[in-house]
Amino acid sequence: MPDRESNATEEQLLDDLDGVLPGGIDRRKFMYGSLGAIGATMLAGCSSGGGDGGGGGGSDTVFTTPWKQEPSWGVAHVADGNGYWSDEGASGIVGQEGNGSDTESQQIGIGNKEMGITSLATAIGVMPATEDTDQLDMKIVGLARGRPLLSFIWRTDEVEDRADIAGKNVLQASGFAATTWDVYPQLVDVDPSEVNAEEGAEEVAPVRFANNEVQAIWGSIDLLPAYEAEVDVELGVEPLTGFGPFLGYPIWVNGSWYENKEDSVEYVANVLTGYFKALKWSLLNQDEYLKYLKEEVNPNLQTWEEDELTGQHSVLAAQAATLDMKDEGLGYFTEDGVAYSVDNIGPALVDDPEALPSTEDLYDLEPWETAEKVTFSDDEWDQLAETAGRYWDVFADAEASN
Repeated sequence: MPDRESNATEEQLLDDLDGVLPGGIDRRKFMYGSLGAIGATMLAGCSSGGGDGGGGGGSDTVFTTPWKQEPSWGVAHVADGNGYWSDEGASGIVGQEGNGSDTESQQIGIGNKEMGITSLATAIGVMPATEDTDQLDMKIVGLARGRPLLSFIWRTDEVEDRADIAGKNVLQASGFAATTWDVYPQLVDVDPSEVNAEEGAEEVAPVRFANNEVQAIWGSIDLLPAYEAEVDVELGVEPLTGFGPFLGYPIWVNGSWYENKEDSVEYVANVLTGYFKALKWSLLNQDEYLKYLKEEVNPNLQTWEEDELTGQHSVLAAQAATLDMKDEGLGYFTEDGVAYSVDNIGPALVDDPEALPSTEDLYDLEPWETAEKVTFSDDEWDQLAETAGRYWDVFADAEASN
């Protein structure tokens, strides 16, 4: 599209946003950071001018998060808006909110978005080719969050231990939990048909748990305080990582984009450096991080209760940095970790695990190895543990025997 038409289209979109956005919101930032895949793709197609998709020729490189502009996924918006990426020379990259790990895995895997974060389990589940789609083309280059949120939480008056699930009523407390449920019976060597498992919304889970309609929950550990507030017995908690080094939320790149982009290793390394510096700042500066999100990224967060905001941030602090990352650096991962995760998740989520790429085709360590390592001093590590609170202890205890 000629520049004149591109500019006219952009200005028309900005004018249209005037009619729907509250005052005080940066329309241009909203347009590029919040419209989603369709808007971003349309704008990139209109204004690229033949660029390479990596910031060198006019079109932006999209870095997608799996979900909304909330404390859990605000770091990419900090890296973008606070200049962490531009400071590292990663020009033309835009942080963009997503619409779920399944959608964003597909967006990255088919090349609509160049980079971003999605759950490893979800990406594995949607990766194989189907009758209508090709196999997703994506590689892991780092870990935005070292640990998955998925956990098994049970009433200790009804369930003896983490493997005592036969004959029990288990609530899959989200669509994502329902999709990944088959992983758990496999890990504790119980036939899934022996478990009374059902899907339910997170909102109803605490009350059903308290009423003993269900004896256990498979879902996100960030709801643990809500369960404890409702249930009058001690709860047992087993994060997925208690069974081994399961990866949480990798940073992925589209394979074709990565292979064809000039200086891709250096560019992606700079993106990783900027992201992890933004992550460290966000983890160690809770008040400033939440203030930035409320004032500069998502004004709707101003309506949230303070404990909702700090609670999400505490989970982020516990989830983002594994114990190895203190010395190795944020984003650290290994081939063994990728292989372990795929070997244990694949058979439960994919009809034909042989249809998945080989482990060595699923990752590239070179960008992370090239990136500047973002580590923690002893005092900073202690601060991180304090911010994460009880979640830190839950993960540490679960992973002690790994």
